[in-house]
Amino acid sequence: MVGRAVDMSRGAPDSAPLSVLVVEDDRELRETLCSYLERRGCVVAPATTAPEGLEAIVLGQFDVVVSDVQMLPRGGLWLWQEAMTLRPELQGHFVFCSNDPASDGLVGAILRERFVLKPFELLEAWRAVLAIAGRREPDDSQPELAL
Repeated sequence: MVGRAVDMSRGAPDSAPLSVLVVEDDRELRETLCSYLERRGCVVAPATTAPEGLEAIVLGQFDVVVSDVQMLPRGGLWLWQEAMTLRPELQGHFVFCSNDPASDGLVGAILRERFVLKPFELLEAWRAVLAIAGRREPDDSQPELAL
């Protein structure tokens, strides 16, 4: 489950596939999002828990981390805090899926990361991934599913 190495200080060239870690405890949502990102040309690593996601972050390098906020036994806030300690270059490279960042108790620097509010459309998550990677969206207007 290790992502490909990426020099995040320069950013990946537009032709190189984006490496994305998806941390989501809901199997259906995780598989749907991973499949969608793979169809968009990303190299995707799935993780089912925040500790599993942290292991992937330590062992691999990712352009973007997409994470649920509320997971058991630890959630996205814990993952982000640990990642910022171990891999501070990932700051600004997280997309959080949240029902409501304010009600999830998120404050401070984590609010500088990107958020997609649940339920969200896959295209919305894709646009957040592209924005973090500094890429433009290809011109296509496929209908999207809401998750």
